[in-house]
Amino acid sequence: MSTLHQRGGRMTRVIGIVSGKGGVGKTTTVINLSTALMEFNKKVIALDADVKMSGLGLQLGMYHFPFTLNDVLMGKGKLFEALYIHSSGLRIIPASLSSEDVNIYRMKEVLQDQFLEDNIVLVDGPPGLEKNAIATLRVCPEVLIVTIPEMPAIVDALKVISVCRGTNTKIIGIIVNMYKNREVNQISTKEIESTFELPVIGVVPEDRDIKRGIFKGMSCVLFNPYSSASIAYKKIAAHLVGEQYKPPRYLMLKRLFRGLKK
Repeated sequence: MSTLHQRGGRMTRVIGIVSGKGGVGKTTTVINLSTALMEFNKKVIALDADVKMSGLGLQLGMYHFPFTLNDVLMGKGKLFEALYIHSSGLRIIPASLSSEDVNIYRMKEVLQDQFLEDNIVLVDGPPGLEKNAIATLRVCPEVLIVTIPEMPAIVDALKVISVCRGTNTKIIGIIVNMYKNREVNQISTKEIESTFELPVIGVVPEDRDIKRGIFKGMSCVLFNPYSSASIAYKKIAAHLVGEQYKPPRYLMLKRLFRGLKK
């Protein structure tokens, strides 16, 4: 399965950000990866496909959306009408805060819209394996699996991976969120790779600046560009576009000085 849609020489890359359960930082990952990709001069759109429990706009402090993805799926208008721009410049296509039932099976048509041409589209999928989550897995050519290093999340992520393999969806790799570097009572990244038989392409440590950013209605990458979580997201973004992220020189010196003090 091709991971790029091409029209007239212009490429669209669609990546689903999915998880086996809620509460593992999937939406936070979408927001921060989108912001990090913008720093690599990529055109990015974050799309909220969780049409029942939309949270993408809320995390960015955006609450008023006259027209949303739900309206597009119901055939009430065009996709470009559902695009909104955050103060950071991040472009998002939100879902509605309404609980009205929506047929998500038109999502494939939406993701092939010419309006998305020449963009990287990060799709914030519904968690778990309810019908909308499975429909999202079917229409995203590539996915990133987000989990945390705890057994319930690992077990649920395994179920998602099984569905992806059944639909021939390309799994880019695993992102491990909320990792505690000095915690011994958690599942290690090596154990996660061995269990999933997939590469861990990013480990995002527990970082207070993530919650501080959400409180301010912005990504951690924007709130504190040099926090440990922000650096991790930038490394993941670099991996996705085949580039290398080099932390600022003074940050490396700061870490070296901290090591000498210990």
